[in-house]
Amino acid sequence: MHHAPARFLALLLAVLIAAAGTARAERATLAPGEPLTAALVRELVEAALPAPPPGKRLELAIAEPKLPLANPSDRPVLLALDALELDEARQRFTAKLVVRVEDRVTGILGLAGSARPLVEVPAPLQPLREGQLVEPGLLGTVWVPESALAPDVLLAAEEIVGREAGRRLAAGRPLREGDLRAPRLVRKGEVVTLVFQSGGIELTAQARALQDGAEGERIRAVNLDSERPVSGVVIGRRRLLVGTTEGAQ
Repeated sequence: MHHAPARFLALLLAVLIAAAGTARAERATLAPGEPLTAALVRELVEAALPAPPPGKRLELAIAEPKLPLANPSDRPVLLALDALELDEARQRFTAKLVVRVEDRVTGILGLAGSARPLVEVPAPLQPLREGQLVEPGLLGTVWVPESALAPDVLLAAEEIVGREAGRRLAAGRPLREGDLRAPRLVRKGEVVTLVFQSGGIELTAQARALQDGAEGERIRAVNLDSERPVSGVVIGRRRLLVGTTEGAQ
């Protein structure tokens, strides 16, 4: 499963632009002397936008005006957001903030800032050692700018859980396809069961693995009885399906 940043951005911003003209003006009230803060302005803008799809959101940053702004009024100040517009190409928004005191307009502030699309992606909650199996409890999520995601970033926990780290992985960093591998069912140095099958007859023997191996991989081992090298295909936990010894091939 891979993301499509350009397509998502175009779709999300198109929806927001279309909705901005019909969205009701969002309102807030400042107490006498209470300053106008960036957090309050972001809340007003976010409230005026339609909810993004699950796992997506816009990160807003206010560029204009420089905030906080002092509030000299000794009476409550009513703020109303108006004329919200989004610029798809520049990932920016503009709006007007109408300021009223006792139903009288005392000023109109021009607002501008960035609106950067973010995506929620799985990430390890703690560092993972090489070979560590990824279990559900080891995964959390982080918000990442969509434009910064590599094409092979894994976006769903289902693509990660049950696989193992191919190398040491940092906590809080999105995982890429090359970071993980199929779980090793055989580890180098382990005693494994060799399974010989011929004409409906199955024989077993013990060997020591010379390599790690995932299901379906062919690896080398040494028969513990004969001390002869063999190769076999990993068919289960510490189990190799063996045809002929390497010396007989």
